[in-house]
Order: sequence, then C-alpha cells, then structure tokens
Amino acid sequence: MKENRRYWIIAAMIGVAFLLIAAFTTANWYRGKSKTTDPNASTNGFSDSLTVPPNKNLDNVSAEDVINRYLTREQELRTNLLKELKPMEASGNGSLDYVKAMVSLNEATTLLSESYKTFEGNDETFKLLSQQTEKGLQAENETMKELMDKYAREEHKNEDMENAYLTDFNALVAEFEKAGTTDSSSLEHAFSQALMQYDQLAVNLSTSILEYTDYNEVVTMAQKIINDRKPQIEELKKLTQ
Repeated sequence: MKENRRYWIIAAMIGVAFLLIAAFTTANWYRGKSKTTDPNASTNGFSDSLTVPPNKNLDNVSAEDVINRYLTREQELRTNLLKELKPMEASGNGSLDYVKAMVSLNEATTLLSESYKTFEGNDETFKLLSQQTEKGLQAENETMKELMDKYAREEHKNEDMENAYLTDFNALVAEFEKAGTTDSSSLEHAFSQALMQYDQLAVNLSTSILEYTDYNEVVTMAQKIINDRKPQIEELKKLTQ
C-alpha cells in the first residue's frame, strides 16, 4: 500500500514539473512573438534608447575622400604643366613661345574640367561650366596649334622681344606655382579655385604678350582670351563666396 502511494507521489511530482515547463515555454513564446510583431521593437533585443545611432558622418567621409582624390589629380596636372612651362625653351620668337605655352595650359585646363565630372561633381552650374570650358578650349587650341606650326615654319626671329617676354613669362609661371594647393572645403570650391588660377595665368600671359608681339592674329587671340577669362574668374568668385 505504501509502495503504491510512493508511486502516486512521484507521478504527481512529474506531472507538476511538466505543467511548469509547459507554462514557462508558452510564456517565452508569447514574449518572443510580441517582440517580432512590434514595429518599434529593436532587432537586437535592446530598447530604442540603447540602440547605436547611425553614423551620420559616413557621407562626409565619402565626400572628403572624393575631394582628396580630386586634389591629388589637380596637383598631378599642375606638376605636369609646370614641367612643360619651366624653363620655357627659347625659340627666338616670343609669339611662338606664347602659343606653345597656351596650348599646354589649355590642355591642362581641359583635363582639370574633366576631372570635376570624373570625381562625381554633380552641381549643375559647375557641370555646365566644365562643359563650356572644355568646348571653348578645344576650339581655341585648334587655332593655336595651326599658328604654332605656321610660326615654326616661318623661323621668324626677334630675340630682344622674346627675352623681354620670357622675363615676364617666368615671373608669371613662378607666381602660378606659388599659389599652390586649392581650398578643400568642397569639390566645387576646389575645382573653382584651381580653375581661377589657370584662368588667371592665361590672362596674365596674354596681357604680357600684347607688348611683345608683332602678329596681329596673336593680338586678336590674346585679347579674346583676356575678354573671355576675366568674366569667368569673377563669376567663379561669386559662386564660391
């Protein structure tokens, strides 16, 4: 009799244990379901107040990386241009020296404008400016290369005028080199400041050659460059204020 009672007690205890386990499992299931269906629930199980906020600086880091890569490219273009401009090999004709220098400067300026788009420049005003710059310089260089071939064939010499021009030329190139690195606060600022420096060198070289050339076509072209670049420089200043 006592043996049977002991079996009943053990069975009762086992039954209670099963009931407790079932109750605990059911409670956990409902709790998990409520977290899954709650739109405000955190996916990692923590409350919203404890979740890690998104990194708001990711876009800025990306933009900074683009600017740095652009500045590296701009410095490469500037270095290559300076290698072509200094020292300028005397040809005996200051006008030929000017045209050669302007061809190199225009090619570097074209690559500078292209790099704005290459490095994800998406401001519509600056995109249009870069496109207009590339188109204008392409046409300008076609004419200048024709003049360069023409003057080279003529072998026209005027060393006194050339020496006077090259004195100005070397000083202006040194001034351009000294201007150095451009602003890196944004891609647009970096591009516009570099373009202003290139445009200013074109204006300065063109202003100088007006005193030292006896070619009417060079006078016409140099004056056009001055008339075109000066307003662009002023516009770039306004855009980056």
